[in-house]
Formats: sequence, structure tokens, C-alpha cells
Amino acid sequence: MKIIKNTVRFLLLLVILNSCVSCTRVPPGYAGIRVNQVGSDKGVESYPLVTGYVFYNPITTAIIEYPCFVQTAVWTKSVFEGSPNNEEITFNTKEGLVVSGDISLSYQLNRDDVPAFYVKFRTDNINNFTHGFLRNIARDAFNEIAATYGVEEIYGAKKEDILKAVRDRINGEVKVYGVEVQQFGFIGALRIPDNVTEALNNKIKATQDAIRVENELRQSKAQAQKVVAAAEGEAEANRILAASITPQLIQWKQLQLTQDAIARWDGKRPQVEGGNSGLLLQLTPQH
Repeated sequence: MKIIKNTVRFLLLLVILNSCVSCTRVPPGYAGIRVNQVGSDKGVESYPLVTGYVFYNPITTAIIEYPCFVQTAVWTKSVFEGSPNNEEITFNTKEGLVVSGDISLSYQLNRDDVPAFYVKFRTDNINNFTHGFLRNIARDAFNEIAATYGVEEIYGAKKEDILKAVRDRINGEVKVYGVEVQQFGFIGALRIPDNVTEALNNKIKATQDAIRVENELRQSKAQAQKVVAAAEGEAEANRILAASITPQLIQWKQLQLTQDAIARWDGKRPQVEGGNSGLLLQLTPQH
């Protein structure tokens, strides 16, 4: 009986120890925090747990795990990307026009700031933060910043400036919780009213046509200047040539032609000679 009693006591002790001590494994890329549920020091410990196995009392303590690798979120209108709900971001321009767009965002949670993150949001589901708190901050930042730009600027040259300003605004809001946005941008084209799109496209086309006409005019002007320059050059050459012709030059040229003819003469009388009248006479060969 004594042996049986000791065995029962041992088994009960094992059950009690098993219920009071538990073990969990914090995987690589995650940070775990120990939350004390009871006692004078209940609350969150001020340091994150390292990766690996952690022993704790599940009755008085909870272990909360958070991913510290890059998290990616997409907020789109499409039901086939991201959430099945419409999560597009809409904002107003300086003119009061409503613009909407699909957003891609990547952020990372700093391991050392995990306890402060938990104290603020009190959840172990980081998706609640991503698609709740973080999305609301992004939407507010767009509304504040985009309202200072015109639709033409948002749709065109200032789009990247707006994205950078919004990203900086978001980082300024969430860095206190150990969150840093690393990538932020639009997915595809922005959506604006059809009549505004048509007006912008017409303006772009008119600008392109004006540039094309200006280039053609510049090309025609350059071609005309080239022709004028060639004509002026030829006229100047003729003037110089005409100024260089003198009676002595003409006499010298005639003498040079006569010498060339004598040098080529084969000693026979030519078949054709010039008469006093200037006419050419056909001479009959003598046999």
C-alpha cells in the first residue's frame, strides 16, 4: 500500500508539474514576449524573448509571438488580389476631385520594439494592425498631402513626390511602435473621373502636337538656312572667279590651248579648217 500511495503521489506531482510548466518554440524570424497574467509584476516584460524553446507557466504567463520579417500588404479594388473586399485608397485633389488607387506596401517590425508594439495594440494578430491601424494612417496621409496638389500634378509629374511624402508621413506615425515602411507605391494607374481623363489626354495630345510642329518648323528653318548659305557661298565663289578674270589671263589661256593643240598635232593637214568667214571648210584629201 505504501508503494501504491507513493506512486500515486508521484503521478499527481507529474500532472501538476505538467499543468504548471509548458514549453513553446519561438521560430526564426519571430520575436516572443512574455506576458505575466497575475502577481505584482503582471504585464509585459521589457525585453523580447530570443528565438528557440521557452519554458513558462501557462496558468500565469502567456507567450505572444510577432513576425520580424518583412510584411507585405496590398489594398486594391479587385476581389482577386489582397482582400476580397474593396480596399482601394481614395483621396481628394486640390480641385475637390475624387481619386482612387491601388496600393502596395511593405514594412518591418523591429524586434527590440515588440513589447511596446504589444502594449499599444494588445493583439497577437498582426493583420489587424496591417489592415486596420496602418491602412487608416495611409488613407489620412493621402488625404492631407494630395489635397495640396492638382489632379494634373497627381496624375503626372508630381506622383512620385506625393508617394514619398505619404511614406514619410506614415513612417513618422509608426516609428514609435518599431514599424518602418520600406516600400510604398501605386499598383497600376490611378482612377479619376472619365471626363477628367479625357481632358488630360486631350491636353497631352495638344502639347505633343505643338512640340511636333515646333520641331518641324525648326527643321524647315534650318534647311532654309542651309540652302541660303549654299547659295551665298556659290555667289561669292562666282564673284571671286569673275574678279580674277583679266585680259592677260584670257590671252594666257588661249596660248595654253594653242600649245596643247600643237603638242597633239601628228604632222598632217587637218580635214576641217576655219575660213575667213569663220565657217568650217571640208578639205578633200589629196592622193
